[in-house]
Amino acid sequence: MLNESQDTEINPAEQHAGIFRADPFRASDSAINAQDLILENPEDLRQATRGADLKIVQLARGHFKGRLTHAGIEDFSVSAGDFGPDIRARGVMNPELVTIGTMLESSGEVTQWGYDVLPGDIVLFPQSVEQEGRFTGLSRYVTITLSEEELAAHARHEGKLQEPDFWTRIYRFRAWEGRRAAICRNLARKVAQLRENRLPRSKAGIDFFRRSIIEIFLEGIIHEASEGGDERHHRAAKLVRNVEDYVDMFEMDRPVHISELCAALSVSRRALHRAFQDIVGVGPVAYLRLRRLSAIHQYLKAGRLQRGSITQLALEYGFDDPGRFAGYYRRIFNESPSQSLIAPLQSGS
Repeated sequence: MLNESQDTEINPAEQHAGIFRADPFRASDSAINAQDLILENPEDLRQATRGADLKIVQLARGHFKGRLTHAGIEDFSVSAGDFGPDIRARGVMNPELVTIGTMLESSGEVTQWGYDVLPGDIVLFPQSVEQEGRFTGLSRYVTITLSEEELAAHARHEGKLQEPDFWTRIYRFRAWEGRRAAICRNLARKVAQLRENRLPRSKAGIDFFRRSIIEIFLEGIIHEASEGGDERHHRAAKLVRNVEDYVDMFEMDRPVHISELCAALSVSRRALHRAFQDIVGVGPVAYLRLRRLSAIHQYLKAGRLQRGSITQLALEYGFDDPGRFAGYYRRIFNESPSQSLIAPLQSGS
């Protein structure tokens, strides 16, 4: 759920077109300068991050609303936004600096350049590169913006991340689920600090605050980058297609064991599992089970069960436990196998 409560009072004199500026954290008190904005129409999100110039199109009915927070520490900036309903955003995030972002929460689907984006995924927007994204439902995000050189310096001793050239290409990094959850949790705390003005005042404290935010994002990149980020995405998609092509060679979706796939496609079990998790969102065993359930569903709906029982048909498709099979089937199709079979018989009577 989005937090719609506003901790900052609106100054009527500063209110303009549905946007208000909170009093910046005074430079005399802190080198962290921030402003808070209320969003009341899609155009208010045009500067979703510092330096952005986006074209926003609302895609769903409903009153657009949200909140946007910008904070700057010298050349480093952090932005956090809550908004909804559905939008498409297109444009350059920053013409001179690199932008790195993640979704903290989304009640619908999010895509960037055709990549699906889950909460905790890290997306890299190089300078001057046009981004295109679609956000459905209610969304919460955080971004940081800084130079290629500073990112490379911060990632010193981290392989190719320490090269400025690494930060010039589009990437979507997906860490394992627990790490993604930690990224969201830790960034949400930093956003709360900004919005509640619970900030360090000393130079050392501010530097630590800034470094800690950058580090949260790097934690979501380092492991994935070591395995080839964008290239891995394409390899994973190809591997999933190869598995589907292999299964399609057979007359029906017969049970195909993981060991058979690994041997036939010369791939490790770990690589196979990660490819399916990345591309399909479920493991290979679950995906192949869904294919076999769909084949049985089509078979029953077509009234092709001339002899034998549903239990025997399930056995032929690799389901050795009738109860578990029925449970899987009902969960997917919202009806029992016998109900699927009865429907075509009744329509033909």
